[in-house]
Amino acid sequence: MPDLGRALSDELRRFVPHDGYMLAGLDPLNRASCLFTEEHDYSEAAARRMALDDDARAERHPFERLVPGPAKVGVVGLGAARHRHRVRLRNVSVPEGFGGEMRIGLTHARVAWGGLILVRERGSRPFSTAEAAHAQLLAEPLAAALKRFVASAPLRPSRYSLSPGVAVVGADDKVTSATPSAHEWMRLLAPVAGSVDERDLTATVWNIAHLARRAGGQALSRVPTRDGWIALHGQLLEGPEAGAVAVTIQPAPGRLLLPAVSVWYGITTRERTVMQEVLQGLPTKHIARRLDLSPHTVNDHLKAIYRKTGVNSREELLTGLA
Repeated sequence: MPDLGRALSDELRRFVPHDGYMLAGLDPLNRASCLFTEEHDYSEAAARRMALDDDARAERHPFERLVPGPAKVGVVGLGAARHRHRVRLRNVSVPEGFGGEMRIGLTHARVAWGGLILVRERGSRPFSTAEAAHAQLLAEPLAAALKRFVASAPLRPSRYSLSPGVAVVGADDKVTSATPSAHEWMRLLAPVAGSVDERDLTATVWNIAHLARRAGGQALSRVPTRDGWIALHGQLLEGPEAGAVAVTIQPAPGRLLLPAVSVWYGITTRERTVMQEVLQGLPTKHIARRLDLSPHTVNDHLKAIYRKTGVNSREELLTGLA
């Protein structure tokens, strides 16, 4: 993700100069955070306050409106009267040295893939209307690049040998208790592997806890990494401590992974049905009978699935979804 963030930022600077950025990828099924990188941007605490402001409708340009709406870009800055609406920009950005912000919702083929925040240092000129227009035109290509970043990697089995881990996140967003493997998982999920403190949370883990609280129950995210897919499941706990969330982290099992992989890799509805049958270990002839298709058609669907996911056989597909 850091390499992707820098590459997209370098391209964007030709049209929209900026001093820093924050790029987040979303699980396309439920819009939970699954990828994250930033450079010279808001602190972790400030980013969390921004997410809470979004939920409280205190943001002028919340991503929940930018992502599905026709206007993909929202601009706020301290240098122009029309942008002074946002209290948070004064309360958060100025102390951290920023005076302008541009938000871009990343949507491609009607699917929300992520969000991008560009910032300018305090004292720089505000983002202009022309730059916002450039960003509007670039929003979909940026979303497509984020999708390709994940889908260009062949579907391969997880190389993680860690057992599932459970961390309890308190209402103060600190880890109150955790299994040893959960600490290892959180260190792996840190932007720089191993850099997270024992009680601190990465952006992805915090987001799952936050979404579970917001939903009043559960939240799920499937995270693509170079060593395989990871599943994070947050569940609001019952008990005296309001807002405590148990977060389970483990290699993503096939039943959780298949729906997300189908969207990332552009698997059609019929191809996904075939994949579900393959996951049950059924041979081609049985799949054909169950789906009222010819064996030749099933094989055609399998070839398309192999091509899209970068595997070469049924065995590789099964191990990639194991």
